[in-house]
Order: sequence, then structure tokens, then C-alpha cells
Amino acid sequence: MKILVVAQGKGGVGKTASAAHIAFFAREAGLRVLVVDLDTGDLSRTLVEYQVEGVASSLFTEAGVSCLAAKQDGEAGCLALVPADNLLANLVFLPLEQAQLQFAQSLGRLAAEYDLCVIDTAPGLGIAKAAALHVADAVISPVEMEAYSIEGIKQTMITVLNARTQNPKLSFLGILPSRVDTRSPRQMANLNQVREAHSSLMAPLVIGLRSSVAEALAHGIPVWKLRKTSARAAGAEMRALGQYVLSKVGVAQ
Repeated sequence: MKILVVAQGKGGVGKTASAAHIAFFAREAGLRVLVVDLDTGDLSRTLVEYQVEGVASSLFTEAGVSCLAAKQDGEAGCLALVPADNLLANLVFLPLEQAQLQFAQSLGRLAAEYDLCVIDTAPGLGIAKAAALHVADAVISPVEMEAYSIEGIKQTMITVLNARTQNPKLSFLGILPSRVDTRSPRQMANLNQVREAHSSLMAPLVIGLRSSVAEALAHGIPVWKLRKTSARAAGAEMRALGQYVLSKVGVAQ
């Protein structure tokens, strides 16, 4: 099982949308996909129909999650969600080394059942994010083209570099321009500045600001399944994101 972490220091930058669509794309590509929500629960609401027994906080305990392979739903792959829960807030009281060990062991017990694990993490620093990066094969960082989000790039890179001292296999898949309003001169100027300042760190994709993405997430489906002309561009972008991630993490399709 390959493990992908979606991480950014700021909230509201499209992490949930990215994580959900990567998972949807991988499932449709025939993969067995496990999703772990370590954030506030938005991803859990989107993927509620795929929820399995157990909650995310239990991945940091000796009990872990007793999770059998997700049920097939008529498509080639399958998808299972370990939802966020309120007890994640208590991880602040858990020693980092213990959190990392328990989380790694919990995912290790599930590794034979899945091809890909997608982990959505909360903004800022925290025990859960550190534990996720400790076991991850790759991390991608969505960034909105606004000053407050761009300022978080440096902290995100420091976090990733620190994680790689303990987890040398961790690969950075890039800064992902997300929720980009192409009609905004300010955002386009910011995008050009970020590309100039971090050219070697950019993912070769741009995810636009499109209302169809939020609508699809509210219905618990990928945006390319919305029967609207306005969803076509968003669907193409999200499919490209899924293809990029799968090719980089090296899971068979």
C-alpha cells in the first residue's frame, strides 16, 4: 500500500477537494483505496457512504481499526473511509514517538487490503500530521493564490524537510495551485510569482476555482460525474490530478 498525504499550513485551500478526487480517481482506476480523515471532517461528510467501522483517532491506539476490505460497489476498485472524530483533538497529549509508532502499526495492519491510502491532514502543525508524514510515501500541498496561503509554503516545506530526516522515502509531489480564480488579476499575478520563486517545487497542474467542485463534494461524487457542461473543465483538472498522483506514487493501474 502506498501512502499519500495531502498537507498545507493554511485551511480553505482545497485540500479536501484534492484528497477526495484523488481517491475517486484511484478507485475508478481499479485500485483498492483507503481514505483517512485527520482533519475537521469535511472529507468524512463527502465520503460518508464509504465509511467503515472505527474512527481516525483509534489509529493512534493499540486497538487500531478493525477494517476488512471495502465492499465492491459495481466498479473495478473499492473505497473505504476512516472518518475524523472529536477525539483527534486529544492527540496533543500523546508523545510524538508513541503517535508515530501506533499510527504506523495501524496502517501496517491494513496494508495488505489496499493499494493506496490517501490521508487528509489539518492545517498547521500537529501530532497527527507529523505521524502521517512519518509513514507516507508522498505528500502534495494545495495552495490558494492568496497571500495568507502563499505565506504557508515556507512552513510546509520546513515540515516536509523535517519529516524526511526520519522518513527518507518521503517524496514531495509539489505545490499545487488550487482554487485559482483565473479572472482575478491579483491571483494570476500571485501564481506567476509563486512559479518564479518555487519553479522546481511546482506540480505541473492548476486547479481552478469552480463552483461545480463544491457541488459535487456536497453530493458525495467526483465532479466529472456531474451532468453539467460547467463541470467539464473541473472534471478534466481533477482527473489530471489523479493521474499525476498515481504515476508519481507508483501504484499499478
